[in-house]
Amino acid sequence: MNKAPRRTLSALALVLGSFAAACGGDDSVDSPQPLAIPEGCNPIAYQSDCLLPYPSDFFLTEDPSTPTGRRVRLSDAAAPRDKNARTFDFMQRHPVDGFSHHMPILAIFPEGVDAQKLTFHTDDPAAALRADSTTLLVDADTGQLVPHWAELDRSTDKEASRALIVRPYVKLQNRHRYIVAFQGLVDLQGQPIKPPVGFDRIRDASASAEPALSAQATHYEQAIFPVLEAAGVTRANLQLAWDFTVGSEEWLTQDMLAIRDDAIQRMTQTPPAITVTSVQDMPEDPNIAVRIEGTLRVPLYLESVDTGAAIHRGSDGRPAANGETEVPFLLQVPRSALPDDANFEPARILQYGHGFFGLREEINYGFMRDFTNEQRYVTASVDWWGMSEPDIIATAADILSDVGVMFRFVDRLHQAMVNMIALSYAVKGGLADLPELQRFDKPLFDKEQLYYYGISQGAIFGVTLLSLSPTLERAALSVGGGPYSLMMSRSASYTELLGLLSTVIDEPLTLQKIMALSQHTWDRVDPITYSGRVLQDPYPNSPAGRRLLLQVGIGDHSVNNLASHLNARALGVPLLDPSPRAVYGLATTTAPADDALVLVDFKLENEPGIDARVPTAEEKNDVHEGVRRNPRIKQQLDAFFQPDGRIEHFCDGVCDPE
Repeated sequence: MNKAPRRTLSALALVLGSFAAACGGDDSVDSPQPLAIPEGCNPIAYQSDCLLPYPSDFFLTEDPSTPTGRRVRLSDAAAPRDKNARTFDFMQRHPVDGFSHHMPILAIFPEGVDAQKLTFHTDDPAAALRADSTTLLVDADTGQLVPHWAELDRSTDKEASRALIVRPYVKLQNRHRYIVAFQGLVDLQGQPIKPPVGFDRIRDASASAEPALSAQATHYEQAIFPVLEAAGVTRANLQLAWDFTVGSEEWLTQDMLAIRDDAIQRMTQTPPAITVTSVQDMPEDPNIAVRIEGTLRVPLYLESVDTGAAIHRGSDGRPAANGETEVPFLLQVPRSALPDDANFEPARILQYGHGFFGLREEINYGFMRDFTNEQRYVTASVDWWGMSEPDIIATAADILSDVGVMFRFVDRLHQAMVNMIALSYAVKGGLADLPELQRFDKPLFDKEQLYYYGISQGAIFGVTLLSLSPTLERAALSVGGGPYSLMMSRSASYTELLGLLSTVIDEPLTLQKIMALSQHTWDRVDPITYSGRVLQDPYPNSPAGRRLLLQVGIGDHSVNNLASHLNARALGVPLLDPSPRAVYGLATTTAPADDALVLVDFKLENEPGIDARVPTAEEKNDVHEGVRRNPRIKQQLDAFFQPDGRIEHFCDGVCDPE
């Protein structure tokens, strides 16, 4: 039998409700009034917002084509809107088969929430693991409470638009279902917050007369309330609760792994052809002796090389090579690596990952010039396609024309990984044999001493690259983190992009939705997706015995410490002691160590990024740059970037600028 449209059923419910009210006796006094729930809105809190709370399984639909058999679909009513009332949905371009394994969990209480009742990230995380916590996150598959913190969006002064945000301290388990619950919340006058009417009726078992709530009510009785009660939660105390299911890892990584595996097979059979386009001897430069520019011939997995290009797909819908392309590279030889006679040891070579929407040219900037000459590193780099300088211009144009496509650059980041892998192949292959890199019939660098050094964005995507690379065995990642939705919300680097977004949207809450929904797309390339494949469970054709050094400064205004710590937890990297502070969820280790997170204390009086907002210009500091420039940190890199190198501790006590 065909089901009546939800709108028809809602209208019928209104008519029947009115009839009952008009014709009923005294019993109708206690009957709840029918609800006018808009079609397509999450019914449990529709009066406050059509989409929120989110993520929510209300938006999970059947789809047999995905690994989970499901797909997240936003209704037109629930999708965010720009100032011109145009809806946008990033999942139209990049669909997902469940929710992100780490995204901000959003809710809204327009009357305002007293933050003093929340377990903040500056509080003891154990408080959120008690049954009486005001916010609860429960793994419904295991019954375990998940460590998290809760906070309010501090980018706005409008209480009616101020999101309540729950953030897990850990990466959530793929394919697991989670339950979010609030209890004991009070408003700014100290009064208990009333549950949204839709949820209130479900909680109090009075939703049977509401077609838009009845199916939800059945699900709550079977799958939500029993789990919460088993966790020690009193149903009558709940102010809001719902569930969401995390998607599969296979769905998120299938494009990347298909591209990676095909590229490795091709480049193993035929290493990237190297074309030198420019050689500069620089006798007057105190740091750089030789500068070589050229191109690598690399398989192309995009429709074109243009910014905004989509992944090229075959007739089966899977990524496929679309011919080849020339990828520019830059290689520099420091003056310290030029020998005076034949009795010399070839230098080490660093593959460098550049920063936020930067360029390969960063290896010729001040710090890298000095550093590579000090420690005798030949350095090579290519651009991060998708997040290099040309892409920021294209992304800005997308924001102004159609917010819904602003994250299409993520497709190009798949090609960026291929280009980086190709550079490693070239280093291991023909680069060392170029005539321009020979002295006294010997190569200037030892191709067996190839190491990866990424700073900022280069550290962030360095995690993804390491998980995919068949050659990189040892890497140092400076001031990195993840996931992107967390970094965006607290990063001074995103000031301009978020400011541009604010010109096309008119609600602070919409910006929070954009950051949350963007994680569905980010997950295709985000380090949070690939972190478990670096050290713990590597992909096939990965090098054995990878070693990883993370270097982070306390109070970084560009990559927030919360994201750096989360990244370390997801990677399974311990904290090197002595440390200026403990990091929740990390084991500790002492030097010499194989893998470690090293914290540098800059002794800031006020650390930016404590609250959920982007730091102001006045809050910017030298931490992001200062970590790499610290003499003891550079000494640590020198000891680590050796064939048998380990992570040593050269600081006198904790690491600081002194």
